[in-house]
Amino acid sequence: MSDFSPTTAFRLVRGLAAAGQDAPCLYLLICEAGAMDAVRADLTDEVQVQLGFDIRFLTASEVNPEKLGDAFLEDAVRPVILITLDRWLPKLIDSLDCNVVVLTRAGTVLLLADRQIAERALAAAPNLRSRLADVLAITPDEAFGGARS
Repeated sequence: MSDFSPTTAFRLVRGLAAAGQDAPCLYLLICEAGAMDAVRADLTDEVQVQLGFDIRFLTASEVNPEKLGDAFLEDAVRPVILITLDRWLPKLIDSLDCNVVVLTRAGTVLLLADRQIAERALAAAPNLRSRLADVLAITPDEAFGGARS
């Protein structure tokens, strides 16, 4: 699998802000497992500061593949959803792939996974892959020299 463009939460959310809230988008963010907590914290901070609202968090193990629509109901207060693909769940990936339209209606959906899970998801889910705005390698903001606030 090829290398992906590097980004930070600041850069990603700046792009989301420029696109506007009326432009739903779907991103796959690849992160080292040990940096996931820091990346989630950075995303939380940046969404609050740059977009002015809270982010909604889900882990893959919390999402019921048979009731996918329930997890992605529109939320006017938190139109950014971050789903951490914390383990390989083929039923969930299949459901996301078959119901990708549900994701794109939810607002902005960020899928966060380590490289191994991300590569498996990309290979197993062609519909999902075709709807991704981008696949990015995300690191904590401090990894690029910025200070955590």
